[in-house]
Amino acid sequence: MDFNQISEPLEDRIAEGLARLAAVARQLDWQAAEAAGLSPTQADILRFIANRGDGTRLTAAAAHVGVRKATASDAVSALERKSLLRKQPDSADGRAIALKATAKGSRIARDWPASFAPIVECLSDSEQELLLALVVKLIRQLQLRQLIAPQRTCVTCRHFRENVAPGTGTPHFCAFVGAPMAERHLRIDCMEHDAA
Repeated sequence: MDFNQISEPLEDRIAEGLARLAAVARQLDWQAAEAAGLSPTQADILRFIANRGDGTRLTAAAAHVGVRKATASDAVSALERKSLLRKQPDSADGRAIALKATAKGSRIARDWPASFAPIVECLSDSEQELLLALVVKLIRQLQLRQLIAPQRTCVTCRHFRENVAPGTGTPHFCAFVGAPMAERHLRIDCMEHDAA
């Protein structure tokens, strides 16, 4: 018997496996959110806003979490009532409103458990590094296809110099910090990101 003839296509099996892993991670998120008195959407929005020191607009938070603006607005109102975030004038446009995490909200977001941590911790360091490179590649491709909200990844930053020292342990370079970097140093959400 030839397994090539009877196997589902590889991309289908990968997609199914990723969906199962995402379901586990989402379940862990639900449990953590419930313990903190938040809905998963509220928790996602709070983490997103807390990682933006200058604050961010509602539209960006909704796009990042993948919900409609009305759903995000409801979640923001609940977070505001819980004193986890506040509204303030946007530093880029004083007529617009930015959302900013309060000290309490920032603390909750910082201490929030990474839902995929139990999933990836069983991988070796080299496997985690490889997985990170693949995740960054997928995010970059989804962003180019406009299937994901803009992300603050190294590979989309004007300071990132890709593969300037091929064949070395640190093939990339970050002009912001002025240092070479390896695949394991790539960030998914960099505070210093400046879109290329």
